Amino acid sequence: MCRELVNSIRQKSMKIEDMPTRAQEVLDYFEITDFEGGTPIVAILDKMGFKIYQSDLEPKGLSAYIAVNPKFDEAFGSNKITCVHVNDSVGHKRFALAHELAHYLFDFDESKSLSYYNTYFPDHDKENPEELRANKFAANLLMPERIFRDRIRDYESLQSKAETISALGRYFRVSTTAILRRCAELSINEYAD
Repeated sequence: MCRELVNSIRQKSMKIEDMPTRAQEVLDYFEITDFEGGTPIVAILDKMGFKIYQSDLEPKGLSAYIAVNPKFDEAFGSNKITCVHVNDSVGHKRFALAHELAHYLFDFDESKSLSYYNTYFPDHDKENPEELRANKFAANLLMPERIFRDRIRDYESLQSKAETISALGRYFRVSTTAILRRCAELSINEYAD
């Protein structure tokens, strides 16, 4: 399931500055060109063979996890699962799923182990290079720069910055926090937090 995509991406640069290109490769592979209503992250994960669940995750602060293990096949119908916190907003869940997809693509090496596990605590490890790379990939997958900048221009006529941020969040189906961070990342200072 999407083995050629995974193999292709894993053979390329995994540097943080290459994440916009890696995210675009995923979007191109799945022929995603319309972002109204958000990048179909659940469909992407499904096509990659993941089973996706929601649960009241513990410990406190855990937003998502990804796990790969051949033993899961019997119980879950796939060796790959991911789970998001049931009480998180839809936008946060979508970002967490894209973040965990990055860990699967860039940090899991099947030649060394058939099992992999990663957790996503948004408030932890903010300086960890793997976490920064996963966030960069997720932001680019869910809010590609060109489309993001186009939408900001489209929404400039709204009455306030708050309305623009809200409209962007609805368009990309991400949280306000994700929109503000994306503005900061792209040096769109009039909307950055």
